[in-house]
This record gives sequence, structure tokens and C-alpha cells, in this order.
Amino acid sequence: MKWLVATLLASSLFATAAIAQTFFYNEIARDGRIYVFAVASRSDAFVKGGADTGPVIERPAYGPLGETVVFDSTDAINLYNFKHGLPGEVFSEPEASPAATFPSHKISGLMFGDYYWYYDRHQDGISSTDPTPVKGQHGVWFRRLYFTYDFVYSKRLSTRFRLEANSDGEFQGGDIVPYVKDAYIKWAYHGDDDGLTLGIHPSLTFDWLDGFWGLRHIEKTPADLYRLDSSRDFGVTFHGSARVKGLSYAVQYGNESGNGSETGEGKIVRLETRYEGKSGLALEGFYSFGTWPADENRQTAQGVAGFQRTTFRAGGQYLWQKRHSGEENLPDQTIGVWSGFAVWDFAPKKADLFFRADFVEGDLGGIETGLPDAEGIDYLLLSSKAPFSTWIVGGQWHVHPSVRFSPNLEVVRYTRDPEPAQFPGRRQDAVARFTFYWTF
Repeated sequence: MKWLVATLLASSLFATAAIAQTFFYNEIARDGRIYVFAVASRSDAFVKGGADTGPVIERPAYGPLGETVVFDSTDAINLYNFKHGLPGEVFSEPEASPAATFPSHKISGLMFGDYYWYYDRHQDGISSTDPTPVKGQHGVWFRRLYFTYDFVYSKRLSTRFRLEANSDGEFQGGDIVPYVKDAYIKWAYHGDDDGLTLGIHPSLTFDWLDGFWGLRHIEKTPADLYRLDSSRDFGVTFHGSARVKGLSYAVQYGNESGNGSETGEGKIVRLETRYEGKSGLALEGFYSFGTWPADENRQTAQGVAGFQRTTFRAGGQYLWQKRHSGEENLPDQTIGVWSGFAVWDFAPKKADLFFRADFVEGDLGGIETGLPDAEGIDYLLLSSKAPFSTWIVGGQWHVHPSVRFSPNLEVVRYTRDPEPAQFPGRRQDAVARFTFYWTF
């Protein structure tokens, strides 16, 4: 009897230990993907070195924002489904992906545009020299067309070539002409975190924020929309992880020529540090210094704070830029932007609601100004003669994880009439859109 009791007790303890080990769970967001682990040793190896920890199961567009989710096992799939309110699954055989083979390649694309109605305008025409009417104009346009080719030489070395084409955003018409958007090689010289990128590739100014906002097809992030920096640059970027878990850094040296060729007119250094915690908290600090001809150099700094859960994310940003005049008797121009947004996936993978507000003002020698060169913003045509706020609100319907439709409204409200003599009482630009988006 004593031996029987001892045997039963030992069996109970071993069973309890086994159950405790089964329910390990860890979820890690990295590089636009979500990695889910049900095996502690594989999770630990991934966190420490980002190394290949064994066979995985990949599900494209399975994440709450359409991310690819990578599972270490079928147990991880069901634990993930339970956490996110998805139905459980029964697996007769393992779904492990075959071992990666190199070299490999992939062709992909992205397209989005709108049926738009420019129903309110602070003036009638495009500009004082172009009387083409804009107020009341409506039509259909493509705002972005991407065609991308990715080639992977090995686990650590890859390259991308991307073409972009879009409609004329200045309401001038014309053909849709493609040009080179990305052309770079990427080398992960130490795990997945430490790497180097060389060529025409995304600038650090808002590359990460674009992904966190997640609605670039609705509107660009502030630094991009208000033309405070280019979305691409020709240069080199070093990025890596710090010793503090969740902390990373990046340094970029570029031509300050966008996605064009070397102009010899200037260079720019961009510095970024970012923290992304398991709690959903995300913080970013950024600074850049760019040299321009005639000492008209530019400095840009920004801070971003955000929080993300399965069905909700929100963020706030302050961005400051100083444009040196290059002359002692002329004041420098400064620009300040406050921005905040919230996105609620009230029906995950099916529908969401979003809201964003930007507040933009400038200062020139103590005099309040608007945004310099605001008239050159594509698809919106703002005024540089007064500070303004931008309000974006809408919803999105997912026909498929890769196909979405979105009714949305973008309203720009000036603090005073931009053209009081010619158009008194008119201080607003507003565009109603039905946005379409798909990828392949």
C-alpha cells in the first residue's frame, strides 16, 4: 500500500510538472511579423540571438493588423487563437513549413487609390497662377502602385527592387509613369537584429511610425505628408539591438536626395532609438541633421509614444524642424507638429475605425506662420499662409486580409483666412474619399 501511494503521488507530481511546461506562451512582434512560442527553449533562443530555432508554421495576414504570424508548433496556434478570441483547431498532422531553401525569390505588389470629392476649398483654383478649379472636383485616381521583387541569397543576405507609379497629385492629369522606389541590399551580419542596408531604402524619419500607424493608404504620417523629409534616401543604415530587452537603435547616412541620384548638394545623418515592450508600450526618439546649399541646413527632432493591444492602438507625436536661413540678417524658420491617432479593430480582420488629428504651425523670427511650401502637397493642395489643423476620420472594411475599402474624411481647418482679400470667410479644405486598397 505504501509503495502504491508513493507511486501515485510521484505520478501526480510529474503530470503537474508536464502540464505546467505545456502552457508556456510568448508572443514577440519583430520586423512587421509576430512570432508565437509554446516552447520555452525556442523562445529563449530567439530572444537572445534571433537564430533559427527549428521548423515553424507561417500564416500570412493572420495577425490583427494583417501581419504574418510565425508559430513554433500547433500548440502555439491554439494558444494564440485562445488569447485572441479565435476558434480552436484540430491538427491531424503537423503543419511545419519545409526547411528554407536558398536562393529564393518573391514577387509582390500593392495598389491603392480613391474616389474623391474635394467638396470644400479655401480658394477656387489650384493657385494664384493656375485658375484650374478644384472646389467641387471629384474623380478616381491611384495614389500608389508598387511592384516589388525580393531575392534572398541566404539566411543573412537579401535584396529588394521596387517600382512605384501614381497619379499626378497636383490635379494636372497626365500619364502614370513608374520610377524606382527601392533598390537596396540588406545584410544581417549578427542575428536578425544587427544589420546593414545599402542603396535606396526607407528613411528612418518615419519608417517605423508608418507601420505603427498602419494606414498609409488613408494618409501619410506627418513628416511625410507635410514634406519635412523624404520617405526614401540613397545611403547606408546600420541597425541593431541594445542590451536592454526591447531597445534598438539605427544610424543612417544619406545623400538627402530622396530616391534620386547623388546631387552633390548635401548629406544627412539620421539617428533613431526605439523601445517596444511586451506590455504594448512603444517609444521612439529621432534626430537628424542635413546640410543644404548656401548653409540652409535643417535639423529635425521628434518623439513618439504609442500603445498597442490586439484590437486597439494609439499614438502621439511631436515633431520639430529648424530650417536655417543661411544669412545672418534673415531669421530661421521653425516648424512644429503635434499629432495623435487611435485605431480600433472592433471586428478583427473584418472592420476597424480610425481617427487622427494634426496641429501644424511655424515661426519665423517670432512671427507665426503656416507650413512652408504647403501648396506643393500632393492630393491635398494646402495653404502656407496660416497655421492649421488636420482631422482624419473613417472606417475600413476588410473583404479579405489583402483587400480593403474605406470611406473616410480629411478636413484641414486654418486658424485664419489664408486669402482674406479674395476669399474672405473661407478657411477650410476638405476631401471626402472612398479608398480602395489591395495587395498580392
